[in-house]
Amino acid sequence: MDNYCPRHLKQKCAICFEKVPSTNSAKNKRLHCGHAFHLDCILQWFKESDECPICRKKQTSDSIIKFRNDIEDRMRLKYRDAIRSLEAEIRQMRN
Repeated sequence: MDNYCPRHLKQKCAICFEKVPSTNSAKNKRLHCGHAFHLDCILQWFKESDECPICRKKQTSDSIIKFRNDIEDRMRLKYRDAIRSLEAEIRQMRN
């Protein structure tokens, strides 16, 4: 098993409040802190936060968070020049 006693094999998803197995699967995700969520629920949560909704431990080593951070970094690099150009135009307009 996953080192949980039988009483802890199911948890309640703190996002939708439905029961969720405490194991990883195609529909469920257990975070590094041990709290489990439905995959769809935690994906929505991870759009805004990289912490567990229950214990607030950072999940920076989670593959979903790493993927999200990588995309954010790529977008910043992609649009960096456009942002700088826009900022320069705004400064010129103020002068």
